[in-house]
Amino acid sequence: MSLTPGFAYWPELPAPPLRAVPALLPPPCAIAPRPWLYGTALVAGFVSLLIAPGGVGKSALAIVEALALASGRALLGERVHHPVGVWLLNLEDPLDEIERRVAAAMIRHGVSREDLGGRLHLHSGRDRRIVMAEESADGSIVFPDQAAVCDAAQAAAIGCLIVDPFVRSHHLEENSNPHMDAAASAWAEVAQASGAAVMLVHHVRKGASLDAEAARGAKALTDAARIARILSPMSAAEGEEMGIAAEERARLVRLDDVKANLAPRAGRAAWYRLESVALGNGTSAYPRGDHVQAITRFRPPTVWAKLSAADCNAALDAIAAGPEPGLLYAAHRRGRGTERWAGRVLGERFGLSEAEAARVIGTWLENGLLVECEYRDREQRKQRQGVRVIDARRPASPPQSGDEA
Repeated sequence: MSLTPGFAYWPELPAPPLRAVPALLPPPCAIAPRPWLYGTALVAGFVSLLIAPGGVGKSALAIVEALALASGRALLGERVHHPVGVWLLNLEDPLDEIERRVAAAMIRHGVSREDLGGRLHLHSGRDRRIVMAEESADGSIVFPDQAAVCDAAQAAAIGCLIVDPFVRSHHLEENSNPHMDAAASAWAEVAQASGAAVMLVHHVRKGASLDAEAARGAKALTDAARIARILSPMSAAEGEEMGIAAEERARLVRLDDVKANLAPRAGRAAWYRLESVALGNGTSAYPRGDHVQAITRFRPPTVWAKLSAADCNAALDAIAAGPEPGLLYAAHRRGRGTERWAGRVLGERFGLSEAEAARVIGTWLENGLLVECEYRDREQRKQRQGVRVIDARRPASPPQSGDEA
């Protein structure tokens, strides 16, 4: 693909003759696999989006992913298919600040210069701006730095470009679909021409929900990306469900697939923890030195880690017996039924929170270990809803995940 500095958006090119070409239909095993680089989040030749509110840790995540790609190591648990050259284009911070953040991540994850093998490349927008797209005086869109970026990436054998943030890489109107299509297409053409993956780091709209439409500005940007992920802080409800204190919750963030055109979406969110890392660079003037944020993988505690198979069966025995003779426990907390809720057994016997107990009861209902039924309350002389235990489905060994019991 030929790129020319300053060429107009969608330039007029001679069209080749149009003809219907018979499909070759090679055997499936003969078709080359997609060139994934990092799990199923980054693939060579395509644009991916990393979306997050300000201050959540998207730059910290991008840095560790850059180190993982350059070192070939699964620093955050995602598979690195093979090490590649990475060009981290930080268009906001000075180079010394970028180096502090990279150093903190290297310390936290035990990455050495030798591990990187010269494959990590850093660029500061303070030293040299990058303008991939802008509007010219006559209203057309031009691409001043597109060819230069592509040439530099190819010369350094770059396999992944990380652009942080995307908004600093162009001078176009963020709320214009044609403009955002042009800016995103400029990076997509670089990905195609260089064969590198391109990750654009972008902000979310205020009050946005966790979906592909959360990206700030016109929708054309998310339409142009083949893969989009969103990073968000842990909510109070999530922290309560996992039994995590408020002060610890402020350090935790979740990463969700919100658009995955080339691979199935991840079944669950990935969780990460923001940590403060000492650089050990104290001086007489600054004896404490710098403490810089780095990101690590976090494995949320599951309620099943608190319950053995024997605990589960003891709870099920109590549920089967009912709160008193002639009554059954209820599956849900509704009105006065809260007193007869089956989750109370788990709270009273094993100290589970209401959220944890609700998760266990919900799982048992989904798995058919508990079933809802109607029965006659003889004392109240009316029909009630309760749960019965299906003994054939009782656990014989400790549950291994939050999905099974």
